[in-house]
Amino acid sequence: MKLGITGILAAAAILGSVSPAAAQDGDYYTFTLFNGTPWTILTFQTGEPNGTYSRDWMPNRVLEPGDSVALRFHDSEDACEYYVKIVFEDGDAWQQKLDFCELESVVVNEDGVIEGIE
Repeated sequence: MKLGITGILAAAAILGSVSPAAAQDGDYYTFTLFNGTPWTILTFQTGEPNGTYSRDWMPNRVLEPGDSVALRFHDSEDACEYYVKIVFEDGDAWQQKLDFCELESVVVNEDGVIEGIE
């Protein structure tokens, strides 16, 4: 697992510079994904831990360190809690369960935490 000291500070700086997206929009969840790590994120998926995951929700781009992207995914199971899986350019994959009914932003910190921010 990647470790670093400045992850939380970087995420806080990013959050202060970009306004968050709307929380839930009907059958879709919309949010802003922030890359607070020094590594490039290749994919963002939802699903079950160590199981079946969705397609990549940002198929035509990568998320460079310090960047953010507005994302939206369809809630096909009428649930709030989903596992997310993030894959980095070196092949490392991080997973975390998030409540998408309660968040406006998702921050990936370099200490290995994927955090939902209301």
